[in-house]
Amino acid sequence: MTEEEFWSLIDLLGGVANQRTTPALAEALARQGDVRVEEFADMLAENLQRLASEPLSGIPVRDVNDPSDAPPVPLVGDALINLHFAIVAAGSSRFQQIRKNPDQVTDDAWDFSESDGLAEAVSTAYEITTGQPWLGPLPGFRKDEPEESTAIVTGDFPWLNLALHGENDIPAAYFDAAGAVVDMVHDDPQWRTWWSRAEQRGLDIEIEYISQAERSRVTTRKGRAWASFRRNGSRFRGLNEGGLAYLAATDLEAIFTLVATSLSLPTPPHVPRPAHATPPTRRDDAARARLEELRQRHRRRP
Repeated sequence: MTEEEFWSLIDLLGGVANQRTTPALAEALARQGDVRVEEFADMLAENLQRLASEPLSGIPVRDVNDPSDAPPVPLVGDALINLHFAIVAAGSSRFQQIRKNPDQVTDDAWDFSESDGLAEAVSTAYEITTGQPWLGPLPGFRKDEPEESTAIVTGDFPWLNLALHGENDIPAAYFDAAGAVVDMVHDDPQWRTWWSRAEQRGLDIEIEYISQAERSRVTTRKGRAWASFRRNGSRFRGLNEGGLAYLAATDLEAIFTLVATSLSLPTPPHVPRPAHATPPTRRDDAARARLEELRQRHRRRP
């Protein structure tokens, strides 16, 4: 497959790789046969590697899904890989421009939330053509290195990330305590040993505090584990700083327990608590219940 043929197939995406555009690419590849699918995969991997050699990781990049007032941030890990896919999906001209001048990546807001679907289109095309699943890593993703488990244990490999979001402001005491707990867990040798037994390279925890029904979900994707949770923001009411810190620690304790169960890991080590964390008393619980009852009565008034 020539470069021209590769980029003509990429042009089927219309400049962006997502669930709407990648099926057309998969169908076109499938019509060309398994050998051409493999040639396309090799060329995709080569172009992604060319971008990986550019200093894009240090440049703040905006995503189309970012809040309008959120500053762009430099991307690392899977987010950076998705940006590479998005640049390839943008077509030959934009790809070459950014290779010559990486700072031009800041000129656009990129839609890279689904851009790794470009690699999955290869797998789909191969399966349609051969009737067999794609074997080995998809283009742009590497197999886990055997040294990674050792690197996690020794502290040479970052494995844990936390993101908190809310419809309203998250109390600072809770936010700070959750971050402190995650930092302690990440750096603790016992926790690193625990996570080294997972098949995944890293764990990303995302908690959203909204008024909707709560939910919990643990999934794996691209060599990482993703723990996504929705919690009701009303749980912060009536808690002082010590109570909020205690709540943050117990929330994370429940999350790690669910992650361990979902990934068939051993029981997690003890979750550390900030020094000022204090569990609520029965009196505190009663006061919170009474306060919530009064709020509900107030809402029902005509």
